[in-house]
Amino acid sequence: GLFPAILNLASNAHISTNATCGEKGPEMFCKLVEHVPGRPLRNAQCRVCDHHKQHPISSAIDGTNNWWQSPSIQNGRQYHWVTITLDLRQVFQVAYVIIKAANAPRPGNWILERSIDGTEFRPWQYYAISDTECLTRYNITPRIGPPTYKRDDEVICTSYYSRLVPLEHGEIHTSLINGRPSADDPSQKLLEFTSARYIRLRLQRIRTLNADLMTLSHSDPKELDPIVTRRYYYSIKDISVGGMCICYGHARSCPLDEITKKLQCQCEHNTCGESCNKCCPGYHQKPWRPGTISAGNKCEKCNCHNKAKDCYYNQSIADEKRSMDIHGQYVGGGVCLNCTQHTTGINCEMCADGYFRPHKVSPYEDHPCYPCDCDPFGSLSSDCVKDEHHSDSQHGKGDFSLNFKSGQCQCREGFTGEKCDRCAFGYRGYPNCLRCNCSLIGSINEDPCTEPCLCKENVEGENCDFCKPGFYNLQERNPQGCTECFCFGVSDVCDSLTWPISQVSDMTGWLVSDLYNARSVQPQRSQFDGPRQISINNTDAVKVLKHTYYWSAPETYLGNKLTAFGGNLKYTVSYDIPMESVDSDIVSSVDVIIQGNGQILSTRAAGLSLQPYEEYSNAVRLVSENFIDFNTKKAVDRERLMTVLVNVTHLLIRANYNIARKAIYRLDSVTLDTASANVIDLSSAPDVEFCECPQGYTGISCESCLPGYYRVDGILFGGICQPCKCNGHATECNIHGVCFACQHNTTGPFCDQCLPGFYGSPSQGTPEDCQPCACPLSSAANNFSPTCQLSEGGGIVCDKCLQGYTGSQCERCANGYYGNPLIPGQLCAPCECNGNVNPQEDGHCDTLTGQCLKCLGNTAGHHCEKCADGYYGDAVIEKSCR
Repeated sequence: GLFPAILNLASNAHISTNATCGEKGPEMFCKLVEHVPGRPLRNAQCRVCDHHKQHPISSAIDGTNNWWQSPSIQNGRQYHWVTITLDLRQVFQVAYVIIKAANAPRPGNWILERSIDGTEFRPWQYYAISDTECLTRYNITPRIGPPTYKRDDEVICTSYYSRLVPLEHGEIHTSLINGRPSADDPSQKLLEFTSARYIRLRLQRIRTLNADLMTLSHSDPKELDPIVTRRYYYSIKDISVGGMCICYGHARSCPLDEITKKLQCQCEHNTCGESCNKCCPGYHQKPWRPGTISAGNKCEKCNCHNKAKDCYYNQSIADEKRSMDIHGQYVGGGVCLNCTQHTTGINCEMCADGYFRPHKVSPYEDHPCYPCDCDPFGSLSSDCVKDEHHSDSQHGKGDFSLNFKSGQCQCREGFTGEKCDRCAFGYRGYPNCLRCNCSLIGSINEDPCTEPCLCKENVEGENCDFCKPGFYNLQERNPQGCTECFCFGVSDVCDSLTWPISQVSDMTGWLVSDLYNARSVQPQRSQFDGPRQISINNTDAVKVLKHTYYWSAPETYLGNKLTAFGGNLKYTVSYDIPMESVDSDIVSSVDVIIQGNGQILSTRAAGLSLQPYEEYSNAVRLVSENFIDFNTKKAVDRERLMTVLVNVTHLLIRANYNIARKAIYRLDSVTLDTASANVIDLSSAPDVEFCECPQGYTGISCESCLPGYYRVDGILFGGICQPCKCNGHATECNIHGVCFACQHNTTGPFCDQCLPGFYGSPSQGTPEDCQPCACPLSSAANNFSPTCQLSEGGGIVCDKCLQGYTGSQCERCANGYYGNPLIPGQLCAPCECNGNVNPQEDGHCDTLTGQCLKCLGNTAGHHCEKCADGYYGDAVIEKSCR
């Protein structure tokens, strides 16, 4: 940077004070000399301060031996507190302040302050009679010895310059830059700390002899011997303020302006402003920065191709690298203002709307832009292609300028020529230019205006502008005109799908695998990979995979991809090998493989031979002409490709291109075009068919069966969708007609049987066909048969009553059991007759109450638990009733 010389700024300053000796009348003062208390003072060396012997404050900066002097404290103790203010007339960077005392000691306690506006002052440094005073008076830890600084803006307190000796002509040196951390290359903080227009000395205590301290501290000065108090006052013979103009490192001189009486920076480095604090008009290619010791930081001229005088800086433009500098590099953010000569743009580099710059005319040339002069009949607007690099597509007017030279107007349909001033091929009758009858897309006429119209093979209509029945997608690039409806062989009525084009572009979940996905390796992301790039180190890959291996796509690229027919699979591959590799040799193989429904198809073209460090972008259109059978190498038809696309199980892109052991292979930016109903876009996928399917079929190509139908034997092409025969109790069945997930308590291959525990006729086809068995009740607690059957009379017969139950509905307890199954919660329990009955004999106990009815062995009682009347003994254990 450039910096002006340091000047004594005080010599041009305005100085003022609030107290000067003799202002209120003559007063006597005496020089301070040592004496012994109690003895008369000899040789007092006293003088008078009055209007004849003045000591005004201006004497402190006039460069003479005169001095300023304050009233002595004989006039009152308030004259300890005196303020001196310097107005430097403008803001400077102050480097130092030097104060020289006259006929008195240097001030004891005082503060050196700074201000920009003269109202708010901030301290630069504190001075105290002692280190203790720093703490007690100013609450600052003293800096011992000569002043030192730890921070650029540190404010310290020192007693170094408040010593009593010398009694006169003492000096105070305050450095504001030297000794601070960034003194050699000032920081912004140091620049702000040293910037000031106003400097204030707040004097707060006169330095006295030690012998007078006690006397002065405890007495009113007016009651003391005036010979003592007349000796104490402030006197300053010189205040020097070393500083320089603030030119921010962009000026080497700062002369005095005779008109304003201010020092004015003579700015260099293409800077302007009172302090060289901004770039001059036209020099805003980079933002203004202050010059430093190590860098000039010049303002750089904007590149406006000599078509503008001013510009401004825009950080967003700089970040996007859209502004060209004068060296032809896109560095900086200068934006030109008020471009002339019909130019516009960030650098006035392109022509305004309605003008163009011819080929090989430089934007630096004078008047490079010419009117478009578009024909009003044949043009959509008065604008044309502005030059080779800038088109109206940047202004939202489409891509008409693509592949057109500068000056080309945007023609209406039916018009052509640079100015759109004649009829295009297939149109006639300028200035109306009406379409000729024969379709340019569907006819084979060399001149569509020559009749009759000769239609392509799959096209019909008087003007050859319709597809024949069974065909769709009339395209000029198609030699037959239209594509045959595929519809998996079940329909010949179709049209182009109107869904917009979207892209699968997922770069997560990719693997590196062999051909059959039997083994795989996880790819890595290295620091050298781009944001949509993955890589694999060959050293890692060959540990698991042999020979040729592939990038294997994740789920988002798989499944039903019929909507990708006719779309493009795009990707970019590259690889690096170490420079010292000696085993390098390029290998070739097929580049793309698609697998699905037991088919393996590969790209027809010869495999790519890729050189190291070369990046190759490939696009494979998904049409049958681009694929062959991977195993037989024979061509495939559309049926084969559609059979694969209906259920893609693997999509593989070749990964390795060299035998080098340490090669690193990369895959970048894979996209697959598909049609999707879930996106909003103006584009469409006309190659994808949308079929009108027969009853029972669904899907854009009738590739699926509707719910309730099944594909007989799983045959896709020409396969039959038949209704599932599930008696209304299931919605799906497999390719053999076997029903899935029978409902309504049914089971069987056709949901034609009731589940165990239910009865009814499932063939009725209603949800109520199978009802729970009631044996005798339908609740689980009172249902005592796992199965039941319908009787001929329409009732039910429970055919597997549990032990202890009997009856057609298990509604009674069997012989030897008692209870009432018809009552909820009741069971049939075994009768307790203590072994004193014949269990084979019917009726040996009551089936409702459990009372034993046919007691044997001379026993009696409810449970045959006692001997009958007239008998004695043990009826339960010994069974000895007699």
